Amino acid sequence: MPDVFLSLEDSRRDWEELFSVATASPYQSFQFLSEWFDTIGREDGATPFVIVDRDEDGRPRCLIPLCVETHLGCRIATFLGGRESNFNLPLIRPDVSYDEARLRALLMKAAQRSDAAPDLFYFRNQPRRFEEFDNPLVFAASRPSASFAYGLTLPATAEALAGKFSKDARKKLRKKEARLAQVGELRYEHQPTGDRAQAIVEALIVQKSTRFSEMGVGNLFHKSGPKDLLRRTAANGAIELHALSVNGRIVATYAGLTRGGRFSAMLNSFDMDEEISRSSPGDLLLHALMRNLVERGFSNFDLGAGEARYKNAVCDETIELYDTMLPVSACGALAAPIFMNLLRLKRRIKQTPALARVFGRLRRLVKVAR
Repeated sequence: MPDVFLSLEDSRRDWEELFSVATASPYQSFQFLSEWFDTIGREDGATPFVIVDRDEDGRPRCLIPLCVETHLGCRIATFLGGRESNFNLPLIRPDVSYDEARLRALLMKAAQRSDAAPDLFYFRNQPRRFEEFDNPLVFAASRPSASFAYGLTLPATAEALAGKFSKDARKKLRKKEARLAQVGELRYEHQPTGDRAQAIVEALIVQKSTRFSEMGVGNLFHKSGPKDLLRRTAANGAIELHALSVNGRIVATYAGLTRGGRFSAMLNSFDMDEEISRSSPGDLLLHALMRNLVERGFSNFDLGAGEARYKNAVCDETIELYDTMLPVSACGALAAPIFMNLLRLKRRIKQTPALARVFGRLRRLVKVAR
């Protein structure tokens, strides 16, 4: 029978052992997800539900890092990390193989063993394949997630990176950089620490909140959890920060996580002041970030899930993500079709530009009417 941990700390030894050898996304470190749980997870009423399967010698061979939240009256088990995690996978020892039948049995046994059992397992944003690893939690009946993710294979040199973009695109970037330099002295900042890192976090929060308001969407930072997560992970080094400043004023930011040779961008922002935004500071920082990663020997870069023009402009890989649902109880069996239909609707809106524009206008009208 698998172990089910209702405390993250109790699972830490197994988690860190598997994370050191398994194929995993940067979002799945114990350090990052424990901070996520202590800030956002607790605020949202989540409880840990970490499943560990062991071999005959008691060694961990598979860990699925979950938490349970209540929605529509049902207890839903999802990956720790919530919307902040763009890529979710089980942590599986390289010498072990799992298929759908084996994982279904593992999940059901875990549910039967725990008094805190979920009614439904709902696994979002799972790549079918990630760095040569075929994800067995993408079942035959799994459905495409609402959005794609976007990635880029980084070349070995800055010259080769520049060659990935057209001469016209490079010329436009140079003109934008020169125009912004007329406002003040430009400085690209990579991996700052201490007080400067915290200043960049605060700028990101303000800039992103302003952007959410203009778009008429819910502000991620209206609650304290997301702000606390950024502040804490910037302080302990769980996330990496990059910024562009003009005369010391932070005008664009990137926050991401690293593992091995991969950088995963989690959040970005830019100053919407017209004098600044007309020079596309976000694009300038994005290219400076990619150059920095190449110089440091990184091989993979991704901009996470969600459609955006700037992602298409730099990424050469569209990563299909999948959602998996596995009902455990009658309540879960009733809830699963509701979540599935909501997923299909959300995906249709996001993948149909005309519908996305109409939906965006409706959101802004609702905001004005309030």
